Amino acid sequence: MGQLIKLSVKSGALLHSAGVGAGFRFCTRYIDLLVIPWLLNAGMLYAYLVARGASLCVPVLLGLLGRKVAPHLVRFAQAEQQSAFRAAAARVNLSYMMVCGGVALMVMSIAPYLVKRAGGLDSAFDDILIWLVIGQSAPVLFGATSLLMQAVERGVFYDLLLGVTAMLFLAGIWMLNPQDGVLIAQTFAAAQLAQAAICALLLTQCGVWPGLTALFHKEIKLF
Repeated sequence: MGQLIKLSVKSGALLHSAGVGAGFRFCTRYIDLLVIPWLLNAGMLYAYLVARGASLCVPVLLGLLGRKVAPHLVRFAQAEQQSAFRAAAARVNLSYMMVCGGVALMVMSIAPYLVKRAGGLDSAFDDILIWLVIGQSAPVLFGATSLLMQAVERGVFYDLLLGVTAMLFLAGIWMLNPQDGVLIAQTFAAAQLAQAAICALLLTQCGVWPGLTALFHKEIKLF
């Protein structure tokens, strides 16, 4: 057991180093882009890349929102009384749900229209886009798991979970051996949702309920 703890600490320290940590997070978050060139034909690959780029509108806007609220969440999380942190977490989860849901709907509505105007993409683009956006929209169901894990000083464990889900994605791709971008997008979305669900479950130990369920916690006061 002691050796496992030491190994976990060493892995966490390694992931926390600037260069290694950034490279690790990039590879795990974009693991699908590393494998699709070997699996898809040119037309399907182009459609997947365009859909993947469009789906990134969701995490980019959530990241901007997270930068605004992160310092306040960290301060509340470090306080002795956790009621303020739980209330702030509920507000952040509500904000993420509204922003994420709104942006996801906009992307799924506008991107196919622009693609049809431009022409030249595989007919599977719409289905690929839907599944990629579903994966990026995990905060609608589970809340701001990435931001909250960082606030409660579980960022290293969050990175390790990214690695685990990336490996599960690769295992799914190996077993399915897909030649279709839709199936790859579905597998990637499942990995993203699973990772968010695990983080949401861990955050309940800090008194944070997943997504909108925080509204039912007796200590939460939004107004």
